[in-house]
Amino acid sequence: MNSTIENQLRSILDQYKTSFSEKIYREENEDFDVLMDVFAITPELKRENRQYWGSQLGRCWQLLVCKLFELCCEDFKPAMKIGSKEPCDCVVGKDAIDTKYRIGSGDQGTLENFQKNAEFFREQGLNPVLLIVSSARDKTR
Repeated sequence: MNSTIENQLRSILDQYKTSFSEKIYREENEDFDVLMDVFAITPELKRENRQYWGSQLGRCWQLLVCKLFELCCEDFKPAMKIGSKEPCDCVVGKDAIDTKYRIGSGDQGTLENFQKNAEFFREQGLNPVLLIVSSARDKTR
């Protein structure tokens, strides 16, 4: 293999090796939130299948928020549809509300969609709102 090609490929691998070695998981893996508390899901259990728990808890969060707005707000509207996509989970008054259980640092595509959707909502005269579950519990408990 050409040494120039090999050096360039090695450089890419070295950059990722450095990035991976600097990644710290300890605090993220100990995250605990109110939904985990409701269902007695420990950080250890959640780590066994983060994708499953994130998906299930995210759907639960979405349903709770939307049902609360539906029951309490006269100006509630269900999720907007644009083709097959739903850029928000519900609309209350002038607020286009999207719920998220967790947003990770590697969710670049998701962040770009938020920006694109926010522009769309503003063009429609709506305020883009994200309701994100966050850890508010003392981790020493």
